[in-house]
Amino acid sequence: MHCNDPLPLTEDHRPERGGRSRKCRPCQAASRRAWRETYRDKQSVYRRRFKLSRYGLTEAEYDAMLLAQGGVCAMCRETCVSGRQLAVDHDHTTGFVRGLLCVKCNRQLGIFEALRPTAEQYLSAYGAGNPHISHGEALREQRAAPRPRRSTTTGKLTDGDVTKMRMRYATGGVTQRALAAEYGISQNAVGLILRRVTWTHVA
Repeated sequence: MHCNDPLPLTEDHRPERGGRSRKCRPCQAASRRAWRETYRDKQSVYRRRFKLSRYGLTEAEYDAMLLAQGGVCAMCRETCVSGRQLAVDHDHTTGFVRGLLCVKCNRQLGIFEALRPTAEQYLSAYGAGNPHISHGEALREQRAAPRPRRSTTTGKLTDGDVTKMRMRYATGGVTQRALAAEYGISQNAVGLILRRVTWTHVA
């Protein structure tokens, strides 16, 4: 694939070699695109072999590892959600291959190994709890203390309003519906107050 057009030296594919190449840059790019389209399957095979060779693995060894793992990630025991092939996990210090992991587990394991020294120091120093706090005693005391149960619809009422409401209803001169309309709350909220389900702190 040549255009055979007379072009300046700067338009050649590799003018830095001291001579003119047989193809100009546009022709060389078109030739590469055509080769990639023709040999797309071969390229994927070459890329896989190259990646495996970085870990000293052959395709047969990779397939044997994958079969031994049941075709799933060695950590989470699931297939890779990204649809990609399982990644080769290796010890960054020794270079030894350990197993095949999905993208998620491979990334998380890398973060864990990077943080492990400082995380172990932190846990050894603070694993039993921080010595400067009471370890939740204040929270337990707060939870144990009785708290008035108030409905969100009755938050605008005061203790005096609740006392009067109960006294008036006890005398039989008013209905729950009337009290609800007067104080702007629901009739159900009035019933809870009168039965002392809410506002229990008011005598």
